[in-house]
Amino acid sequence: MMKIANRKNTVGVFRLLTLVVLCVVPPQLDQSLSAADASASRWSPAGRWQGQWKSQSTGHQGPLRARIRRIDENRYRAVFTGRFLKVIPFAYPAKLDLVATSADDPTSVWQLHSSQRLPLLGTYEMDATVTRDRFRAEFKGRRDVGTFELTR
Repeated sequence: MMKIANRKNTVGVFRLLTLVVLCVVPPQLDQSLSAADASASRWSPAGRWQGQWKSQSTGHQGPLRARIRRIDENRYRAVFTGRFLKVIPFAYPAKLDLVATSADDPTSVWQLHSSQRLPLLGTYEMDATVTRDRFRAEFKGRRDVGTFELTR
């Protein structure tokens, strides 16, 4: 009798877990995985990046993170966040224009350009070279020149 009760409890727990999984996991999961597999050969700069920035003008450097989102086929929006002098946080928004790419080639290189006017700092220009796992940019402002080095 005890074995039957334990078996009924096990079946009940299994049914409950199945119900929880079906409620929590969205039904489009299979479709989104298929779409991700289909687009695995086609990549873009969109996503999260981390690394460092360095100013050749002042010698300052620090940690840097970026979140890049696609606006349309030829433009991206990036928000770079980091620290200046190890303690002062900053955020640098930038619209990135696509200059050149061949995204269907897994070894392709993306060329992006940005020109952004920042209050009190003037206009900053940035030219970036992006591969699947590396983002390298050179920036130039009124009184500053430097680089961003990021990886996924």
